[in-house]
Amino acid sequence: MSDQTLLKVTDLQRHFPFREVQGLKMVRATVKAVDGISFSIKQGQTLGLVGESGCGKSTTSRLVTRLDEPTGGSIEFEGRDISHLKEHQLRGIRRDVQMIFQDPYSSLNPRHTVGSILTTPLQVHGLHKGKEKARVQELLELVGLNPEHINRYPSEFSGGQRQRIGIARALAVEPKLIVADEPVSALDVSIQAQVMNLLAKLRNELDLAFIFVAHDLGVVRHFCDQVAVMYLGKIVEYGDKKKIYEAPEHPYTQALLSAAPDINVARGIAPKERIRLVGDVPSPIDPPSGCRFRTRCWKAQDVCATQEPPLVAATTEESARAFREGGVHLQACHFPEVKTDLVAEVPA
Repeated sequence: MSDQTLLKVTDLQRHFPFREVQGLKMVRATVKAVDGISFSIKQGQTLGLVGESGCGKSTTSRLVTRLDEPTGGSIEFEGRDISHLKEHQLRGIRRDVQMIFQDPYSSLNPRHTVGSILTTPLQVHGLHKGKEKARVQELLELVGLNPEHINRYPSEFSGGQRQRIGIARALAVEPKLIVADEPVSALDVSIQAQVMNLLAKLRNELDLAFIFVAHDLGVVRHFCDQVAVMYLGKIVEYGDKKKIYEAPEHPYTQALLSAAPDINVARGIAPKERIRLVGDVPSPIDPPSGCRFRTRCWKAQDVCATQEPPLVAATTEESARAFREGGVHLQACHFPEVKTDLVAEVPA
C-alpha cells in the first residue's frame, strides 16, 4: 500500500430540499442525508462504511463517484477537487473511479449482451482499440466466468454471475478506486464468499483502493483496512479495523458489534454482551440537537443535547499511541468508553 493519498473527503454534505403539505400550508424542509463527513484513502487501501439503513452510506458512495453533486464540502482525487466539475470535465475521473452496484439484476441492461456491456466503457475511453473482444474475454476469465459466454444476455446468468459481470465492467477501464455499494447483500451466503474472495484477490493483484459499503460487520472485518461507522449522516467512529473491532469507544459502534452473530455460541461458548438500543432512528429532516445518537444512548447527559461532539481521539495520549502504532482511532462522543468483550476472537 502506497503512502500517497488517493481520495480525500472534507466536510462532505448532501442535503435534499423538498416541500410537503402540512394542514393548509406548503412547508419547505431539507433531508440531511450526509451532513459533514471527512475521511481519506491511500492507494491500495480499503475503507468500510457501516451503519443502519438510511444513515447515508449509499449517498456517500454516489457523491464520491460524482453520480450526485454535493451540497457542501470537497472531494479531492489525487489532489484535484472534483466536487463541482462539469460532466465533460469528469471524463478522466470516470475512468479512475468506478462503482459496483448493489443489485446485480437492475444494474445490467437486459437488452445488451455481456460483450456489449463490457465493450461500451472501452469504446467510451478509447481503450484497447481493435482488441475489444480479446479484452472482454480476458475480463470474463479474470472474474471467473467462461469467455465463451460473451454473447449471452444477463437473464441467462445467476445472481452471483451477474455480480461478477458488474465487477468485470468496473475493472474494464483499469480504475484506481472502486466504490462497492453492498455488492454481496443480494446474493446467497455461499455466493457471497466467492465474490468477496474474488474482490480480495483483485485488490491484491491490481493494487486497487476500495470504499466498501456494507451492513455485514463480518464481511467488513474480513475485507477492509479502515472502518467508518455512520449514524444519521455523520461519522461517529473512524479508525483502523483492529481498533474499531477490538476496542470500540462509541456507544453506537458497541451496539452494532454486540448485535453481530457469534458462531462460538453454537460451539457451547457463552454469548458476548448484547446491547439493545431503544427507540427508532430519528428523521434526517429534523435530527436531534447536539449528539444525534443521544435519543437512543444510555450514557446521554445534558451536554449531549447542547454540544455536538467532534470526531477526535479520546485523549492526547491515545492519539499519540495510535500514531506510533501506525493507525488512527477517532470517535464523536462526550463520554467514550472502551469495551473489549463484544466481538469473538477470529482465528488467524
